[in-house]
Amino acid sequence: MDLSKIIQETEKLGLIILFSIPDSYEEKGRLVPIRNRFIIIVNIELDDDEKIQVILHERAHFKSLDTENILSHVPTYQHRIENEAEKDRIRDFMSLIAHDYPIDDDFNYIKFMEKACIPSRYESFVKETAQDFYLGNEENEK
Repeated sequence: MDLSKIIQETEKLGLIILFSIPDSYEEKGRLVPIRNRFIIIVNIELDDDEKIQVILHERAHFKSLDTENILSHVPTYQHRIENEAEKDRIRDFMSLIAHDYPIDDDFNYIKFMEKACIPSRYESFVKETAQDFYLGNEENEK
């Protein structure tokens, strides 16, 4: 997977990507609205795979218009927003993987989750999504 390709696709959506040293050492990235523009700030110290994951996650926030949702400041709803963005990131990442390496019977979702830094709480979602891609691949082969 190519970081520059992900950056180009993201910029086509009208987003600006900046790489910088984070204010908080734990922060990997953030979507920031500034004057009708949206900027994804990515921790420059991350490796390319992590940068891709961060960009996909923040791009999901952009597509869902999360910055315009007044409920995003309510802690319980903020958790829901983060959960949905994470699922979108996982789905987008699996789509990228499936493009080059179609998901088949041999797909090891546990190994995939480890390499993609996916928390274990998303195991069922990853299994379901992999099954959807697998069934889609079977349909395309017919």
